[in-house]
Amino acid sequence: MTKRFDIEAIILFGEVVEAGSFAQASRRLRQPSSNVSRRIAKLEHALGYPLLQRTTRSLIVTEEGKQLLPMARQLMDLQEQVEQWQNNQQSEPTGILRVTAPSSFARGPLSTWMIQYKRCYPSVTIELIHSNDYLDFQTHQLDFAFRQGPLPNSTLIAKRLFSIQYGVFASPKWLATQPPLLVPSDLIHAPVIAMGAQGKPLPWRFRDQVIQPQRVQMLLEEPEQNLQAAITGLGYTFASRYDASPWEKQGALQEVLLNHRAEPAHFYLVSNSHRDRSLKAKTFLTHIEKSLMEFGEPDGLVF
Repeated sequence: MTKRFDIEAIILFGEVVEAGSFAQASRRLRQPSSNVSRRIAKLEHALGYPLLQRTTRSLIVTEEGKQLLPMARQLMDLQEQVEQWQNNQQSEPTGILRVTAPSSFARGPLSTWMIQYKRCYPSVTIELIHSNDYLDFQTHQLDFAFRQGPLPNSTLIAKRLFSIQYGVFASPKWLATQPPLLVPSDLIHAPVIAMGAQGKPLPWRFRDQVIQPQRVQMLLEEPEQNLQAAITGLGYTFASRYDASPWEKQGALQEVLLNHRAEPAHFYLVSNSHRDRSLKAKTFLTHIEKSLMEFGEPDGLVF
């Protein structure tokens, strides 16, 4: 008599190995960790071999587990193909569309575009995550991420949408009290408002050199906060011309060092290669491309 094994448990085993822990896999699968652990333990008992060695700090795949893993991955791929086939049979996209983007972009045009997409496809549930970090696709179950380059090496697919021009801005009234800036290196010991990552100010990248400011007056996470601080006369800030343009037109900000602007930074729409064939993903990509065409050419963006 042919012995039958729990195919879903084999897939769960593959998911745990891919995620690196039971906890991460459980979050991704939206199942209790105890349930995942129990199913794999039953599979190990049925096979007669341990697949994983569990410790408080690590997860080690046994030799038998390494032999089973390629088959588990084949089953995972097959399951995904079936899900994609099912999605493509639908007349309209359904499910959860989970997207992340930098806060300033998410609050800006993307928010409007997502609302428009929802109105076109009411059966899709949208989750928009505001984050300036490069969130992991697997951990956060992302479908798409809007990210500014350069991008880390990965298996993800990146589509360039546009490029962003950056410059140095300050209050005109405050500038009148300061010695003029001639070259980017003059900023090293000048008062600045900086963007930060993990408590450290990010470097300011110009066309011909990179500056690490030393006199940081404020370290903030949001471009809008940096610009508002600069408007009050707290120092120089390095910001996208797209974000600064409205304040510049009102006379609240003035750009300096125009001849030393940085090379435009590319902005991408990133997707997981395993999800880009679903109807939900296809319609979203088409919607973003159409929205960009209707967006025009605002100050500070290069298409």
